[in-house]
Amino acid sequence: MKVLINDLKRFPITLTGFIFLSIGIMLTKRSALGMSPWGVFHEGMSNVTGLSFGVVTQLVGLIVLLVSVIFLKTKIGLGTVLNVLLVGWFIDLADHFYTYIPISYLAKTIVFTLGLFSMTFGRSLYIASRLGPGPRDGLFVGLSKTLNIEVKYMKPAIELTVLLLGFIFGGTAGVGTVVAALVSGYMVQTFFKLLSYDPTLKTESNIMNYLQIKKQFK
Repeated sequence: MKVLINDLKRFPITLTGFIFLSIGIMLTKRSALGMSPWGVFHEGMSNVTGLSFGVVTQLVGLIVLLVSVIFLKTKIGLGTVLNVLLVGWFIDLADHFYTYIPISYLAKTIVFTLGLFSMTFGRSLYIASRLGPGPRDGLFVGLSKTLNIEVKYMKPAIELTVLLLGFIFGGTAGVGTVVAALVSGYMVQTFFKLLSYDPTLKTESNIMNYLQIKKQFK
């Protein structure tokens, strides 16, 4: 029971991270300077499948999560499940209500910069809440642990790969995409330090712990 109570206490932090992440993704999309590599990939898949950007985000997240769990033994936490369920929906919701379209290059740059900071901060915040990393974050954190390579190097390597795939599928890349691919890993690493979070040392919540709690009451 103590495990469940502790997880619920951290849930508001996780949810706040999801909101910042979703708003950041939407802002980089609206800046028209190019989204993050994963954003380009999701846009490409959206073009191919005809599904909304948010729905594609959810489906890709589910697939990546399964791969991470099977091959990297990534733990599934409450935050991991909610990431797959909520982030795509939050992105579509933010995209619906946000109506400002920047015209000048300066305005686009400002919108993109705000989006990049919001996106990387949100990602770092919900990972640091230790309710379980999101599917994509679990992938680069899991590989970082397995290969003993720092996140700031592993994350760009993965994102450059999905960027290429997204471009092949018709996703739109731009100068903002390059910037995000090069600096977001360092930004996440910096936010981890500010949040006093070390992905190689902290113990993540595991949804299997809830099953153990259930057994105790049988």
